[in-house]
Amino acid sequence: MVKPFWKSLTKWLFALIVLPGAVLGFLYHLDGHGFFDLDQIEIVLEDTPAQALHLKPLVAELDRSLELYRGASLWKLDMNLISKAIGGLNWVEVHSLSRNWPSGLVVKIKPQDVKALYLAKNNRFIPVIREGRLLDPVEPKLAPDVAILDGDAFQARADLRKRAIEVLNEIPDDGAFSRKTISEVRWHPKDGFLMKMVRTGLEVKIGDDQIALKANRVGQVLEYLQNRGMNAKSLDANLSKKVLVKLEDGTQSAILR
Repeated sequence: MVKPFWKSLTKWLFALIVLPGAVLGFLYHLDGHGFFDLDQIEIVLEDTPAQALHLKPLVAELDRSLELYRGASLWKLDMNLISKAIGGLNWVEVHSLSRNWPSGLVVKIKPQDVKALYLAKNNRFIPVIREGRLLDPVEPKLAPDVAILDGDAFQARADLRKRAIEVLNEIPDDGAFSRKTISEVRWHPKDGFLMKMVRTGLEVKIGDDQIALKANRVGQVLEYLQNRGMNAKSLDANLSKKVLVKLEDGTQSAILR
């Protein structure tokens, strides 16, 4: 009875100590010969529009900064340090890191969603994200296709930029009057928000309240004018139950909607 017991115990000791030790020793040997040295760095952008050209130089800069870790052992890579550095980038909303054995690192990033652009001095385009925060300027040719906030007031007041984003979010995605058809947003202390439309340059005064309702009225009026071959110069939706239309010939009329 004793021999089977010791025989069984020896097997357990081999399985619990010797075998894991041999595996660890083998891994240590491979690590010492560079088998786990970081060789491939992959940066993956998630939930990003295909035409987000402004992100290309940012990703390239991040990739260059990660080159510092190339050749380091994947076992010894300080993931917390790398994560902290990436999390500190103002264009990154959410990110994650994972080791891709035996020699890769995968960085997944959800970039900040650019809601508008602020037109600063010297024609610099500065992305505006939610809460009205400003990112670093981008080259005009790489600027996202979003509305431009025009006016010094937007630079000085983060609360006004935030409100402008909220106003844009209340306007439909598609239609005769939608976020896609707005090229510029301005603000006046008395009149509230004024918008200029793409292509036609039509000015729309929409104020600062009941934005969704007014946007719907403006859309209906634009369709009405288009169906009748009429060209408007400006629309004033900052009124009660009507939209004041100023035509290109200088005449005005109030269209109830």
